[in-house]
Amino acid sequence: MPIIDSTYGIVIADPKPAKVCQWLGCPDVDEGYGDRKMKMCARCNVVRYCSKECQRADWGDHKLYCQIPPIMDIGAWMDTHESLFRWALIEGLRLRSEPANINRYVLTVNMTRMDRLLKGINPSPFFVNSITRTKFDSMDILLPPRQSDASAIVAAGGIGTGAVVFNVSSGPGRGNYTMARFQYHKILEKPAGAESPPGMGWANIAKGVANGDIPISSLSRMAEAAHVDDQASS
Repeated sequence: MPIIDSTYGIVIADPKPAKVCQWLGCPDVDEGYGDRKMKMCARCNVVRYCSKECQRADWGDHKLYCQIPPIMDIGAWMDTHESLFRWALIEGLRLRSEPANINRYVLTVNMTRMDRLLKGINPSPFFVNSITRTKFDSMDILLPPRQSDASAIVAAGGIGTGAVVFNVSSGPGRGNYTMARFQYHKILEKPAGAESPPGMGWANIAKGVANGDIPISSLSRMAEAAHVDDQASS
C-alpha cells in the first residue's frame, strides 16, 4: 500500500517487493522462483506466497497479525500527534534551560510502517522505534528552509522555530527505503513550567504515547511525578 501525505497531496508508491515466499519452510526458497507469479494475501495485501500450500502452512503464524492495512497517511498522523512532538521537542532539546539548542539540534523520530511489522493488530499506520535529538551538522539530509519569521520570534522574546524530522522506514524485505517528513514548531515564548529531570525518560514517554502504549491523559501526571521525585532526591 502506498504512503500518502494528505497535507501536501503526495503519494509515494511502494517499490517492487522482493520475490520471496513468506512461509519460512518453503521448499523452493533456495532454488528461487524464476518466472513463477507470487500470490498476495488478499486480506492484508502485504505478504506473498509461491503457492496455496505455502499459504496454508504459514496461516498459523500469519493470522496473528494479518489485518486490513490502515491508510498510510503520514501527514494526518503527524497532525494528530503535533502537540505530543512539540512537548518532546521542548523536553528533548531542553529548551527551558538551553534555548540556543533550537538552532543546534533537531528532534529525530525513527518510524516503521505498521503494515511491515509483526506487531499484531494495531490501528496505527506507523510504529515509532526511537526518538532522539540530532545535531544539525551530523544530519545526512537537508532540511527545507524554516519559516522566515524565526528571527522575528526571537526579537519578540521567543526562542525560535524548532524542527522535528520523521524518518519512515519501509521495513526489511521491502526495498528498504526511508522517506523523510518535517514538522516545524514556533516557540513564541519560554516554555512554562520547570525543566524535566534528566532521568524522566521523555523519549520513551513520547514513544509510548505515539504507539498507544501510554494514554495521552497520563502524560502530565507522569511529568509531575518525575518533578516530585527529582525534588525529593535533591
